[in-house]
Amino acid sequence: MPETSIQEKEIKKRNHTRVYLIVASIIFGILIVPSLPMIMMSAMMFDSPGSEDSTPTIILVISLVAYPFVTCIGIITAWILFVRKIHFLAIISASLPILNILVGIAAIVYMAVFCDGSFSC
Repeated sequence: MPETSIQEKEIKKRNHTRVYLIVASIIFGILIVPSLPMIMMSAMMFDSPGSEDSTPTIILVISLVAYPFVTCIGIITAWILFVRKIHFLAIISASLPILNILVGIAAIVYMAVFCDGSFSC
């Protein structure tokens, strides 16, 4: 009887991971679309004098440009790990775009607080 409970736990774990991966794939995939105009306009952040040397501005641009790549690589890697039954790493890999978004938000907050909202800090 203990074998069936272990199998049931594995099936539950697999199903929860599958649901998370499906939801993460849809949400982060859809978020690529609004990021594309932001990526096209990100070069304008370097228009003000001194902004090309501003670390928060550079971090924000890198975060914006890297988002589609991080999302695609993270989701593909997550599904590969899911097929190989490495569920914990699959969830972490699918969650990588969250880290990218948080870095961008942190750069924006830093510029708002310490640079008075300007891109040249």
